[in-house]
Amino acid sequence: MILEYKKLSKVFNSNILNDITKGDFSYIQEIAENFFPSQENELSLREIYDLSFQILSKQYPNEYVFKNFIANKIFLGKHSLNTATMLSEFHVGMNKADCVILNGKSICYEIKTDYDSLVRLEDQLNSYQQLFDEIYIVCAKKYENTILNEFPQNVGVITLTSRNTLKILRKASQREKSLNRDLLIGSMRQNEYKLLAEEIIGEKISLPNMLMFEKCASIIHTYKDEEELNKKYIKILKKSRKNNGMFIEHLPNSLTNAAISYKFSKQELQTLIKYFNDMGSIKCTIQSLEENKMNF
Repeated sequence: MILEYKKLSKVFNSNILNDITKGDFSYIQEIAENFFPSQENELSLREIYDLSFQILSKQYPNEYVFKNFIANKIFLGKHSLNTATMLSEFHVGMNKADCVILNGKSICYEIKTDYDSLVRLEDQLNSYQQLFDEIYIVCAKKYENTILNEFPQNVGVITLTSRNTLKILRKASQREKSLNRDLLIGSMRQNEYKLLAEEIIGEKISLPNMLMFEKCASIIHTYKDEEELNKKYIKILKKSRKNNGMFIEHLPNSLTNAAISYKFSKQELQTLIKYFNDMGSIKCTIQSLEENKMNF
């Protein structure tokens, strides 16, 4: 049965959502036939996604499920889209932080589901502790004791309960290590570290691309006020990677993480919003598309 749930989980992949933007509902139809046969002709696209997420959260709580709960229960539940930003798969050296929420501080959420191992966790935490203000491991129940007992005490631990709530087992404490400026610069895009360097010196930097990195890195490395550097870093990332609030608000809750994590063109965003807010059945949506093609 696990293979069937893996198949169901693919509806949340960016590839399937991209297919939908092109009017290709073949995979969604297949899922509806296999998982909701008695309701197949009555369900809207939104309902299919919400029902799929309900099944996965109970039967196959994979990384997407964890991320989506973090997005809805922590990011949207405790913060405002106007003042906070959530990042997904954020580069930190050789690692990628699963979720990072930026508000007045940077908080990293590293996910360990039933289907993950803890082999790389020590290395991941070592990197994250040199960059983020606070770190939480969000884990499946089977890893609770191991993580609480064998990993740093300043790292917070959150578990996903059987009732699909996020329960804090240990609160995170503030970063103890110095800010690693190489990791900081490496986590930023060129326009971002350029803005950071300009904020530090209070003037524009105009150099060829081949010289830009070296100049900006030098400015950032020699800036002595670590606390102020961290504030500027967070401020720039919040602004440059601000979430699309309209897109998030117009998709079902089951797709909050997708709205945050995946990149779509303006036209694709509009198409997805249209399809997910059409409360007619998926069958009617497909028929309407086919009629439009014939008329065209």
